[in-house]
Amino acid sequence: MKNEPYSAKILRNFFGIAIAVTVVAFLLMRFVTDGLAASRIVEFEMAKTTAKAQELMNSWGTEGTLRFLNGIYADFIFIIGYVAALFFGCRYIGHLSGHSIFKKAGYVFSFFAIIAGVSDTLENIGMLYTIQQKITGWVVHFTYDMAFVKFSLLFIALLFIVICLIFRGIDKLATNRKSFIL
Repeated sequence: MKNEPYSAKILRNFFGIAIAVTVVAFLLMRFVTDGLAASRIVEFEMAKTTAKAQELMNSWGTEGTLRFLNGIYADFIFIIGYVAALFFGCRYIGHLSGHSIFKKAGYVFSFFAIIAGVSDTLENIGMLYTIQQKITGWVVHFTYDMAFVKFSLLFIALLFIVICLIFRGIDKLATNRKSFIL
């Protein structure tokens, strides 16, 4: 990276640290849930109705419920990691793209990660309430809504990063081709 601006270097460092925290938190989640499949967690997040939530909870058993609760608690650490990774990732990769529009957009898209993290936190609180207190229709539906918002914003932020990387790659190919031809 030639002449990388100071702010981009800081973003790169924070991005790297956040990715490391995310990976550690993910591994911690896998450990404390004893390998509970992510699809099972997403299925409960997206239950939407009390009948579906009750059906899923009945299928877990006591040990499964404990694993699920451990996963929710560990998810709070994971949220910190992935929010930071996407926050700094949108900003850093926006810089890296070499396009001023993407650089500016990276600052906007980075806030999608924060909103996704808040949505995920509210979703986890809703799941904890449903599992530990009682199944309430509005809480189950609210949990679904927060999961939908979270996944939508995460998809948009990741799509932004991919698009920036594509443009970075196109620019690199064009630059290499020019130097090859000259």
